[in-house]
Amino acid sequence: MLLSVLVAMAAAEIIGFRQYRSDMYAWRAVQQSLANLHSALDREAADKLSQSIAKARAAVDAFGDSPHRFPRDHSTRVQAAKMGLRDLTIAAEDAQGIRNWQAMSAYPDVTKLLPRGCDGDHLGFSPALITEAFTVSGSYLIRQAITGATRQEQENWRRGFYPPLDLAKETAACERQDQAFLRLAMDAKQANTPAHQARWKYHVEISNPTGCLMTPYSDGQPIPIPYAGAKHFHLDANEKARLEKVFCKSGKPADAISVIVNGQRHDPVWFLDDSGVNYATQLAPVAPVVISFGDSR
Repeated sequence: MLLSVLVAMAAAEIIGFRQYRSDMYAWRAVQQSLANLHSALDREAADKLSQSIAKARAAVDAFGDSPHRFPRDHSTRVQAAKMGLRDLTIAAEDAQGIRNWQAMSAYPDVTKLLPRGCDGDHLGFSPALITEAFTVSGSYLIRQAITGATRQEQENWRRGFYPPLDLAKETAACERQDQAFLRLAMDAKQANTPAHQARWKYHVEISNPTGCLMTPYSDGQPIPIPYAGAKHFHLDANEKARLEKVFCKSGKPADAISVIVNGQRHDPVWFLDDSGVNYATQLAPVAPVVISFGDSR
């Protein structure tokens, strides 16, 4: 009886090993198919790879239709592969048909890859970026299926480059910003009238041709910058005017932004804020000369 038990155990181990090795070979075939597709994405656009996408999908589906012991996280990897292939299929076939944020709200993970800004009283939409966003998402998920992902990589992907789309909230913010812009435009029409001059002590014109990001403040209140007017705008103040959270891709703000205060050119002193990345400056009243160590501009 003991011998029979030992023989049965040995047979089970042999069968289990053969199954494990079979699963290993099957998964390597799936990996290779996904790796070929991922490599092709570096050379070709997704819409040129429909056959490669279909071939990889067939391999993933065949593997997922039966139970496996290898790899241990095969369920997670198969799910990542299927989601990645879905995104690549959309990039190859359907992305150009997506024309509004309502349609994109069905893909919350992809919206985290898309920059957003107000266009008047609604959220601006750029069809040209949709295909690229689905391609980036699909490529990342395919790579995750091939090699797995560390906990930090998973957290970075969960956070995304931009917040998840909240269409109702962001549309409401655009409507408020548009109303503020209309009020600023009405003030601008009165900029040269005696009544306007009497109302505001400081009238600040800001030229921002490279589109630096920033938050203007007038008398301690943040002033929204309209999406369509970010390259040239003005703000008025009675006590003080500032620019905060200024970030310029092309260099330091002193080289990218010009300021006119009450008709006179003003060269503000720029300081790095606590972030070590963004700059801030006082526009009015004109700050006194500051002696500082190092390069503060």
